[in-house]
Amino acid sequence: MERLLVLAGAAALLVLIHVAVAAYLYRATSTKQEAPASEYIPDPDRDRTAGDTDDRVACPACGAPNDPSYRFCRRCISDLSSGVAASSAATGGEQLGS
Repeated sequence: MERLLVLAGAAALLVLIHVAVAAYLYRATSTKQEAPASEYIPDPDRDRTAGDTDDRVACPACGAPNDPSYRFCRRCISDLSSGVAASSAATGGEQLGS
């Protein structure tokens, strides 16, 4: 009888240890933390002062203001140097349905 109580106690202790480990692992993996940003990326749609907008280039396809150093539109990826829209650039500059 005494041996049975020892086995029952050992089994209960083993179950308790398993529950504790499972709870710890659940908490450790369920807390999702975002990694810190490695570099600052400014929002291209933020408000700019009047001096900043003077040198902007408007996209011929969508009208979005772009930095003069951009080759492609930041919004619709049209080629700013040729004025060809991104959707027609994929077809060689031809309009679909023509």
